[in-house]
Amino acid sequence: MSLISSDARFLGVDLALLWRDMREPWRNVHQWPVFAWLTPQPAVLLHQADGQRSIWEGGQKTSARIAPQFSAVELPDEYVLRRSLRLPAMAHEDAIAAMTLEARSASPFDPADLVWGYSSQGRGLSGGGLLELVIASRKQVAEYLAALPAGVSAALAKAAPEVWVLGGAGAPAILSGYGETAREAFCVRRRRWGFMLLAGLALGAAVIAVTPSIQLRARAMDAAAAYEDIAAKSASAVRQREQLMASVDSLGALAELTNGRIEPLLVLDKLTQVLPDDVALQSFKLQGNKLSFGGQTGNASALMQLLGEVPGFKEVHAPTAATRFGITGKEVFSVELVLDPEVFGIKTVPLAAPAGLDSAMAPSPDTSASAPVEAASAPVQPASAASLAASNPQAAAGVQPPVPVPGGSTGGSGGATFGGGATFGGRATVAAPTPAASSPATAPARKGGQP
Repeated sequence: MSLISSDARFLGVDLALLWRDMREPWRNVHQWPVFAWLTPQPAVLLHQADGQRSIWEGGQKTSARIAPQFSAVELPDEYVLRRSLRLPAMAHEDAIAAMTLEARSASPFDPADLVWGYSSQGRGLSGGGLLELVIASRKQVAEYLAALPAGVSAALAKAAPEVWVLGGAGAPAILSGYGETAREAFCVRRRRWGFMLLAGLALGAAVIAVTPSIQLRARAMDAAAAYEDIAAKSASAVRQREQLMASVDSLGALAELTNGRIEPLLVLDKLTQVLPDDVALQSFKLQGNKLSFGGQTGNASALMQLLGEVPGFKEVHAPTAATRFGITGKEVFSVELVLDPEVFGIKTVPLAAPAGLDSAMAPSPDTSASAPVEAASAPVQPASAASLAASNPQAAAGVQPPVPVPGGSTGGSGGATFGGGATFGGRATVAAPTPAASSPATAPARKGGQP
């Protein structure tokens, strides 16, 4: 007993049977209504047993005038045996095997002499249903074909004819082993061409459907390549832009730090304009927004009242009482006050990105670097700096103008100085005129009052 089986099995499953079962649903795909039109139905000229001729197409008799491509001969009923049977739905190979077994068991002829065929009503051989089995002797069929009239034999001399057995109302039964193979081969070739054309149409439709996506992908790839090219070309401009934006941010931070810082020149200019002519300052101290100064004046109370009405001066008070200086008749005073940053602070302008920075990727390095510096530095200059150059040409030219002092001398090497305990030397003999536009350089000097 052989221990090795030739059956292809895997985990107890017959692979050949599995492949057949998987292939069977697709065997008759050409018979589906969707694809049935791909299988041609050639016309067949049937020479009937009664001497007449008829044209059949697709298993049905037709009266249309069609040029037949194939020929068939009807076998009379006295040469055949008929048997009706009903088969369940099964695979095509199983149905053929069942019909072969039934034909052999019911045939009175020798197996080598047996020829059989079948006709179905409706669903075909594998679809099950009622079938009619036709059995005949191969020798008797050959004798019948040899006894055909001369005209029929001459018409059938070009190719071997098919042998048909007509039934009641169903399709004719075709005996196997004769000229039916040529017609079946013709149908298979035409069906294959039809499937190939259908596959080509489906492929073309798929290509047409996918083409827009392919084009969009190609455009996206081109755009990405162009973007990388532009990025490579504009790398230097991008670096310059980043440096420029860093400079703008730094200047903005600097402007925030300097915003609200008291500008000494503005304070000196304001004191020069406000203080009366008989006031002589001897000390001046600015710490943050707190201002302390002292000196001599003719009326300290009037001076305090005057300072309290000046816009920007807050919390004006005298830390010590005013004392009269007996020699000059002046009152020595000291004042402390708080300065308003809105009035005496550095006026800054909010920095913004230069116009067109976002649209211009490669700005000029000179203009882009200098523009924010000018915008940040311009507000630092006090308003009185311009009047200094207009009203005092000497100061604009770098020459220190003479400053009148109480001792009658001009401010040079022995002029007034600021700091704790600084005094004016000498006595004033001539009153200095009030300047039209004072400058920060003349602010510490006395306004020319008489001692």
